[in-house]
Amino acid sequence: MATVTGNLKDITGGLMDSREGIVQFTLNQGNIRVSGDNVVPDNTRGATPDPSTGEFSINLEPTDQMALDAWYTVSVLWLQQDDSGFKKPAALASYLDLKIRVPSSGGSIGQLIDPTAGGGGGGGSSNPNNRIVWVSQTPPSNPRPWMLWLEQEPGPNPDPFDPRNTSDLHEWRP
Repeated sequence: MATVTGNLKDITGGLMDSREGIVQFTLNQGNIRVSGDNVVPDNTRGATPDPSTGEFSINLEPTDQMALDAWYTVSVLWLQQDDSGFKKPAALASYLDLKIRVPSSGGSIGQLIDPTAGGGGGGGSSNPNNRIVWVSQTPPSNPRPWMLWLEQEPGPNPDPFDPRNTSDLHEWRP
């Protein structure tokens, strides 16, 4: 198993800060692990983020150890509060069409994004959507062609006097 980490607030861009949700990872198809010949079902696994920080961690089957082309699609199942104080799923799920490939070493969700998985671009498009913007003061460790990097502190209140916040926009070309 490989550990994938992340933050719900990063996935939603901070737009849903007042909501709690479960980050769901769905394998694109049943598969076979190359070493050991074990069957890996195409099920959905969920990670419950810390309610105060939004951080989560989940162990997933590494996609680089599967015989067939594999990736996880990420979605968020939002929770609502019922009258008795127990959380229950709301009738609201965000299907982000965010696809990740998980190496044996795991990693943060932002580093595992693969816009070419399944053709990318959503809706079965044959043209992948590689226009991902990485917002950070440091460049992404595994940039994809046409990926953008905004050299800026992420979050709702970046420090305008931090010299690392250049607001420069970089693009990786093939």
